[in-house]
Amino acid sequence: MRAGPTESEHLSTVRADLVQLDILLKEAVAKLAAGFVGAHEALRRQQALATPAGPEARELTREACEHLDSALTALQFEDIASQLIASARHHLSDGGDMPGKGSNRSVPQHHMESGDIEFF
Repeated sequence: MRAGPTESEHLSTVRADLVQLDILLKEAVAKLAAGFVGAHEALRRQQALATPAGPEARELTREACEHLDSALTALQFEDIASQLIASARHHLSDGGDMPGKGSNRSVPQHHMESGDIEFF
């Protein structure tokens, strides 16, 4: 019977969490920037239209909404990042999982495109 994770295993877990966090944050920031810039550009083009209620305006509104939806999805990754930070802090301060408890790693997300995110 194994006594529990070693300090080296805890540090390895923290390192892996931090690498995952770094990837998620870089992707989220890039998507946020692209989403807001894209929405801004679509709305700017819409304002410049001679006929603000025509089909071209509706298409630009749809495009702006798609960019904003993408930006909102990127914002949701803040929760995943917070979970990874909490996990790393737990491993650093408490030495990892307590005896008798399983690992509480509920952050399977590796990239922003994998999996679904739901608002609660």
